[in-house]
Parts: sequence; structure tokens; C-alpha cells
Amino acid sequence: MRKPIHIMAVGAHILDAEITCGMTLAKHSMLGDKITTVAITAGEGGHPDNIDIETFKKMNIEGATKFAKALGGNFICMNYPDSGVPETEEIYNAFADLIRREKPDIILTHWSESFHEDHSLTSKIVRMGVRRAAYVPSETLPAHFVRSVLYAENWEDAKDFIPFKYVDVTDSFDLWREAVQNIYASTRSTYFDYLGYYDALSLTRGYLAAIHKKDCKRAECFAISEMDRFGQKQIKNDLSFE
Repeated sequence: MRKPIHIMAVGAHILDAEITCGMTLAKHSMLGDKITTVAITAGEGGHPDNIDIETFKKMNIEGATKFAKALGGNFICMNYPDSGVPETEEIYNAFADLIRREKPDIILTHWSESFHEDHSLTSKIVRMGVRRAAYVPSETLPAHFVRSVLYAENWEDAKDFIPFKYVDVTDSFDLWREAVQNIYASTRSTYFDYLGYYDALSLTRGYLAAIHKKDCKRAECFAISEMDRFGQKQIKNDLSFE
């Protein structure tokens, strides 16, 4: 019998994790796994002209909470300022403590090579937090070892991104599509058609994944980093492809 796992998806802003790896989260929710989404910031800097920052921040947090609940999961906002995430020991330790408390088996996050500073810094925060949660002593929380970290595909984080793992999300697409629309910018951004892009990307990746799995219609893909110390065999087995 398959043992449930805990998957944590970490984005720099609300919508980052939900839009880039939300179909995979929906798939694993349907498999009975525990899902946690984390936003380093609430993404309030992306507020439209007709909505003030504090109102938009509240809307984003409510939308992200609804997304997580639709997947039977939990949402956590670390509440650092948008476009002002500090590169400090404090944030590395705060994320390490979050890992120790939540105890995820797998973390999904941003690829490190991004033109968006908050995205690349979030990738570093995750790597530093994973190492500290395992190896740096805490006075109040026991150590926790994350099994693997994978990096989601994002058009803003595309430099040197090489797919390593494809996840068949054919059956979870509808759940994701409904859930992600709880977040304002998924369909109402005047800057970019997020829902349309990731809908189309899942079809494109699905064609490639179908080379190995004929009935795959949609897929999400993930990269791995040489900076991590996880075995490739373990990572290949960590997210369900079937």
C-alpha cells in the first residue's frame, strides 16, 4: 500500500507556486498526500491601480488559502515585503524552522536562474533552509531531513532550466484550473495571461511526456540542481508519473 507523503510548494509571491506546480499538487492531493503551499511574500506589489496594496494583500491571502483548501491542504504566508525580501541569516533560520515544524518530504520551488530577484532569492532560501533544518541545531525543534527538492518550470525562471522529471497531470488539470482562479492575478492580470500560458504549457509538456506514457495529455516538469545533494534515483521516484 502506498504511504502518503507531504509535499510543500514554496513561491516568492502568492500565485507563483500555485500556477507553476499546482497541477502536480492537485494530482498528489487526489492521491491522498498532504499539501502545503508557502508564499514568502503576499505578492502585494502586483496590485492593480484600482485596488490599494493592503486590500490586495488581503485578497491574495484569502485566494491562496482557498486554493490550498480546494486541494485539502494548508497555506502559509511568511509575510515578508514584496520586492523587499531580505537576504539574511534570519530568513534562512525562519524557513528552517518552518521545515522543522511542517516536516515536508518534498519541496517544490523556483529555479535559481531568474530575472526576478525575489524568485532567485526564494530558491536560495529554500536550499539554505533545507540544509539548516537537517544539520543546524535548534533549541526548540527537532531536525528534519527533506527527501528532495525539485524546481518548477516558470517563464520568469527559464535560464538554464532543463527538465529532469515529468509529472502526468492529465487527471488533475480540472481541479487545478478551478482552484487557481481563486487567486486574482491568475485570470485578471493586465500584464500576463497566467492561466492561459500554464494551460498551454501543460499541453506542450504533455506531448513530450506522451513519448513515454501514451495516454498522457498534460504534464508539468521539474529540474534538479547540482547544488543539492539528493540522489537522482530518489528524485525520479519522488513525484508520481503514473
